[in-house]
Amino acid sequence: MNKIENMETRNLILAYLKSHLEECIYLTIDLEKYGYQCPEVEFWYTEKEGRPNTVLMKYYDSFQVFSADDKWEAEESAAFMERYHVQTICGKESMIKKLEERMTEYSAQYGIIVKEDTYKEFKQFELVREAEAEDAGEIANLMLTDEDFKMNYSLEELTKQLRDRMNDKMGRSYIIKEDGKIVAHTAIYAECGPAAVESGLIVHEDYKKKLYGMIIHEFIKKKLLSEGKTLYGFRIVDNMQRYAKALGLNVCGYYGKLTRKA
Repeated sequence: MNKIENMETRNLILAYLKSHLEECIYLTIDLEKYGYQCPEVEFWYTEKEGRPNTVLMKYYDSFQVFSADDKWEAEESAAFMERYHVQTICGKESMIKKLEERMTEYSAQYGIIVKEDTYKEFKQFELVREAEAEDAGEIANLMLTDEDFKMNYSLEELTKQLRDRMNDKMGRSYIIKEDGKIVAHTAIYAECGPAAVESGLIVHEDYKKKLYGMIIHEFIKKKLLSEGKTLYGFRIVDNMQRYAKALGLNVCGYYGKLTRKA
């Protein structure tokens, strides 16, 4: 694996990723925003016939992987990532399936990537406000009431990621407060040019009947569309996948996630 260590290489790899943006959104956004000198984000790549082939990004306790080539370095990539003992590894479905065969200490989940370019208006949009960095701990506590988030993050790590993204202007969190506490959250977790990714949608169990999840989700779609941006979302839970398909959302890709077994 070659590490990205200069601007020329960074620009070469970034152009490669941008030409396949919908298959590697996080990788593209993070390389463009963080570059190759951020201590929390590291990038490696391989070449084939003088062109980029496989790209890996380590972000805190996770890896993102991408290759546009069916003949990519699965064995080399698996061996390389195993040295870091990260919690999660994400990438397009076909790549994660190959890694799943080799990395038996992980379990796999598969999902869809949806592209959303319309929104539904709600009068309750007035309840939504943008969160500040000092809200990160309370947001993390709310997110960790969900088993999927709890399986992948510790409170300290998730709080730090949320706070860092807000401070670095890499992401925007939006919340609804009621009874003096945060009861709903979602985030524009990463942005690059016209593309943005949503993550962290969660509603407190006691407030789910108020449709706050739908309201806050539709709010950020409206906001992004007003800025000329399109929202992408990752749906890995079965009922969320069924809901997305029932709504007729544009499924633009298939992805997978490996999670280290307990």
